[in-house]
Amino acid sequence: MKRLISFFFIAFFAMSVQAQDEKAWSISIDQGIYDKYIWRGIQFNEEGVNQGALDASYDMGDLGTFGANVWYNLDLDSENSEANDFSEVDYTFYWEKNFDSLTIGAGHIYYDFSEVNLGSTREVYVSAGLDVILAPSITVYYDYEDVDGFYVDLSIGHSFELTEELTLNLGANLGWADDDQAEAYYGADENGQSGDSGFTNYALSASLDFAVCENVTVTPSVMYYGLLEDANEEKFDDGDSVGLEDDDFVFGINLNVSF
Repeated sequence: MKRLISFFFIAFFAMSVQAQDEKAWSISIDQGIYDKYIWRGIQFNEEGVNQGALDASYDMGDLGTFGANVWYNLDLDSENSEANDFSEVDYTFYWEKNFDSLTIGAGHIYYDFSEVNLGSTREVYVSAGLDVILAPSITVYYDYEDVDGFYVDLSIGHSFELTEELTLNLGANLGWADDDQAEAYYGADENGQSGDSGFTNYALSASLDFAVCENVTVTPSVMYYGLLEDANEEKFDDGDSVGLEDDDFVFGINLNVSF
């Protein structure tokens, strides 16, 4: 509850700052309900979660855009912790800059699991995306605290404007993990050997943005996710791994307010 109060206090402060410089500041708040929590193909909760985020960014012109993001996952049942506990709170600081059709970015993420007594970890990342057909992008993450390993996310997507108020978004993601990430998150093989690097997970997604008004958007979504062979052989031989579903759907709905 303390973190939730802090979350909305930060939101109020961010909106106050935004009002002082509407051209440079961009503020958005998200609130969503999902039937599962999936991260990089791994199922952490299958009984329903509330996920929210506050993002504030400042456009510094030729220097690019600098921003900060706070994201949380709140378990709605007691599968992994007490109901209504924050199983995870992530704090991200980032930078991005556009070069015609190319956008590059970098950032730092602090993952806090302290409320469920799982400690924390930190990642840095770099990203690149092209403003061309299918909008291909790549993001490389490096966990330098707990895992000391790399994870790579490859993605494509496209949006179709159906009406002035409705936009259909389609996307696909493919994940790759090195040896250390594979061992940490996808388990060891049946002989207890370290995980091997390889393609670990995929996701196909569809969402429909409904613009309620200029600053408010409601987005129902569905995602089909699964683990690939490089993860399956290791993960499903490890009976202690979190989330043993091979593939499944995730349904949700999100409310976004932007300024």
